[in-house]
Amino acid sequence: MVKQYLKKVYIFSGLDEEELEKLAGIVKVKTFNKGDIIFFDTEPYLGFYITITGLVKIYKISKDAKEHILHLIPPFNTFAEVPLFENFDEMFVDSFRYPANAMALEDETRVILVPARQFRELLENNSRICIKMVSGFAKRLRHLNHHIEELTLKDVAKRVAGYILDEQKKSAGKDEISLNISKNDLAAYLGTIPETLSRTLKKLQDEDMIEVEGKIIRICDKDRLKDSAV
Repeated sequence: MVKQYLKKVYIFSGLDEEELEKLAGIVKVKTFNKGDIIFFDTEPYLGFYITITGLVKIYKISKDAKEHILHLIPPFNTFAEVPLFENFDEMFVDSFRYPANAMALEDETRVILVPARQFRELLENNSRICIKMVSGFAKRLRHLNHHIEELTLKDVAKRVAGYILDEQKKSAGKDEISLNISKNDLAAYLGTIPETLSRTLKKLQDEDMIEVEGKIIRICDKDRLKDSAV
């Protein structure tokens, strides 16, 4: 079962069965409930994680105690992997810490821990795995670049419309999405404040592009919503 999960992760999608078997042999599966902390930025670095089910929030707390959401990690995406590759020779030093905090946003959030030490040994003994992972990292980088462009080049209305459309693509053809995070978290992720997010959703609803009912957003006019996102 773990191998099937790993195969769906972008950085491991090119691995063959034998390579996936080796990787599956070193990982650990953990379960967290909503609000549980997976790690703090003060904790020693143990390895990186993969979300299997649920949703994970990566965030920092500023000096003035404000929370800043860096990423929302849906199933089959990794988090905290960059420090491992960025500081390959330093990750076993006692002072090496996670660069941010991670929290589960849903009950029964299951994650895979890929231990740093064992993973490093696996890569050192299997160079082909390293080569195949490069392609996966390129896909991830493209996604991050897209998110940065959304935040810097588009206004809030375009970001909200784009987010709804992106989430709808993951909903197996349904013309609705379920907000599995709070509006505060979603606003932070989209680089705005909750009040502005609420006004934007109301405006899209008043213009008959969407219909909001609790945490459900139904798309009423997909073509116009697409126009609003560009």
